[in-house]
Amino acid sequence: MRRWGLTLDGARLRGHMASVWPVRGPAGERWVLKVTDAHHPPTAEAAALRAWRASGAAVVDVIEDDGHGLLLERLDATRDLAGVPDADRADSLLADAMAGLGGVAPPAEVPRLGRELSRVRASILEHRRHTPQLLPGRVVDRAVATLTEAASELEAPGAVLELVHLDLHYLNVLRTLGDDRWVVIDPLPQAGWREIEVVAPLRNRWDDVLATGEPDAALRRRLALLCDGAGLDRVRAAALAQAVAVDNLLWLLPRDPTSAFVPPYQVLSGW
Repeated sequence: MRRWGLTLDGARLRGHMASVWPVRGPAGERWVLKVTDAHHPPTAEAAALRAWRASGAAVVDVIEDDGHGLLLERLDATRDLAGVPDADRADSLLADAMAGLGGVAPPAEVPRLGRELSRVRASILEHRRHTPQLLPGRVVDRAVATLTEAASELEAPGAVLELVHLDLHYLNVLRTLGDDRWVVIDPLPQAGWREIEVVAPLRNRWDDVLATGEPDAALRRRLALLCDGAGLDRVRAAALAQAVAVDNLLWLLPRDPTSAFVPPYQVLSGW
């Protein structure tokens, strides 16, 4: 704060990986200072945000970055897509955000999605060895097959990779303070396929899904809205969602069976 000439301008906000302080800049600018917890590895967040900004996509501006702290454009932390009452409207806005991030080449420092999917595949196989009874074999086999094929394609020479957010759920799209735009925050950027973006929203806003009385149909409708609005391949997106759901269930069921994510993952694992 001393180095950048900042003064505090509100209470600290806390996320899963970082703390954010509202601050004022030297000329009274309304910014936020984000410091990621020391035990988390670097995420190349600043590089990803700059790449999206250069493309004209509506994402938060990076003012400063020293490898430890990020000085960012301040948004309205009280207004996110989780607070939009109409679920279809929220999905439409989220699809717009996904579309706005598309077509951007990943910076060199961003890790590759293919390697992450290989890690997920290895995790599923390890869990299955220890707890083979948790999920039906055909469900696990489907996930392993998807991950094997996807990792192979993503790691192939000449594979076309895009910059993806990887954590693009409703709480990570906020309203701007000045011009009433919805903009994206907190990426965990990867170089891969944008279809992976559907996983985070499919496991969130579960109350809206339950309210329909038909969870599977409601999640499939959400998938269709997101994919159609963002120009994504529905089949690929559904397959990746199923595989990620299997991995998470194999970890959650023995350790945290009451997690809010278990019910949506149980639906997705059957796709």
